[in-house]
Amino acid sequence: EDLWKDVAEAENKGLPKTAIEKLEPIIASALKDQDYDEALKAIAKKIALETPKNEERIAKLKAELAKAPAEMKPVMESILAHWYWNYFQQNQWRFLQRTRTEAPPSEDFTTWDLPRIFAEIDKHFRNSLANVEQLQKIPIAQYEELLEKGTTPDSYRPTLYDFLAHEAIAFYSAGEQAAAKPEDAFELSADSPVLASLENFLAWKPETTDQDSPTYQAVLLYQSGLNFHQNDADKSALLDADLSRLEFAYNKASGEEKAARYKAAMKRFADQHAAHD
Repeated sequence: EDLWKDVAEAENKGLPKTAIEKLEPIIASALKDQDYDEALKAIAKKIALETPKNEERIAKLKAELAKAPAEMKPVMESILAHWYWNYFQQNQWRFLQRTRTEAPPSEDFTTWDLPRIFAEIDKHFRNSLANVEQLQKIPIAQYEELLEKGTTPDSYRPTLYDFLAHEAIAFYSAGEQAAAKPEDAFELSADSPVLASLENFLAWKPETTDQDSPTYQAVLLYQSGLNFHQNDADKSALLDADLSRLEFAYNKASGEEKAARYKAAMKRFADQHAAHD
């Protein structure tokens, strides 16, 4: 705690090198004690202090990821995905102007086209969720040093899996995805089970040749998360994810029936769970 105060004091005085020096023992101690959330917080802070350039931060985080303990890798993969995504958002006009090329991409991601940068972000979000069963056993409270507390209790995102899955869904749901659609893109129809009851949605096996579709990936993540929480005693995580699923469906689906089916689904949801917050 004293070292973190020293870091904050150095930052406030405009002394990044001093702050970095104070972070080094925090990182070493946190890794030794297996306080992975604090180690991640300190590593990310150190990288941010070392360089203001996003492209350089990404390179440094990739280097840290390569040598990090296995327990830290899922969250680091998610952070790396976010840093790529932030770089895209700040420079999206560059990516949108570039034409797609069949030539193999260089290592310099600042020269990539839109589908390539999205594929890289997708890869790191998928990596973050590679070990589902292990992530589902880690209480989100173990990462309280890294994550800013929201206004709802942990029961809405009870495990590290829940947090990382919703982070990935946010990317797959982003409006910018439409600019990178392939010709055989997976399309979400309003008359599909995506706006049906929870039971029908979970039984649905969507078919597509576009297995990498962000919309398709979001559907699979919703199904995975809802299956995980289906038998919870506390229904907060289940209901929150199901409500999010319906909102996602309304934003992404197309068809004349969409408004009516969404309204019916929301009324059904409200009637069934009127006693819950």
